[in-house]
Amino acid sequence: MECTLIDNGMPIVVMRAADFGLTGQESREALEADAGLRARIEAIRLLAGPRMNLGDVAEKSVPKMTLVSAPAAGGAIGTRSFIPHRCHATIGVFAAVSVATACTLPGTPAAELAVRPADGRFRVEHPTGAAEVLVETDAAGRVIGAGLMRTASKLFDGRVFA
Repeated sequence: MECTLIDNGMPIVVMRAADFGLTGQESREALEADAGLRARIEAIRLLAGPRMNLGDVAEKSVPKMTLVSAPAAGGAIGTRSFIPHRCHATIGVFAAVSVATACTLPGTPAAELAVRPADGRFRVEHPTGAAEVLVETDAAGRVIGAGLMRTASKLFDGRVFA
C-alpha cells in the first residue's frame, strides 16, 4: 500500500481511496460499516506510528488516516479521514494543512490526484464541505508557509430575559 507519512500540523497517513477499492465519495456511514476496511486502515496505522516517531499508537488518536481521491466539487482534493477509527464528518484543520502539503509533494498519492490551484488556495473536500488551506511554496516547490481560511457566521439571534 503506497502511503505518505506527513506532519505539517497533524501527523497523518495519506492513501489513495482507490487502493482500497473505493471511489472516495462514499458516505461516512458506509465507510464505518465496512469492518474489513477499518481493519486494513488500522493495521497500516499501527505500522506507521513507529515510523513517524510516535511510538506504539494502539491507544493514541494519531496518526490520523486519510483516504484521498480526485475532487468532486471543484476543490483541490477529496478526503475521507479516520480519527482514528471513525470516519470524521469533516477534516481537522491541521489535518487539512497536512493533506494540502502532501498535494505539493511530487510522486505522492495526493499529488497524483490533486488539482493544484495556481493561487495556492487548496480546497480540501470532505463529507460535509471543504476546508480552505493556503500553501506557499518557494521557486523550488518547497512549502515555506501554510495557513487556513476561516469564516464566521451567526448561528442564531435571540433575547434573554432574566
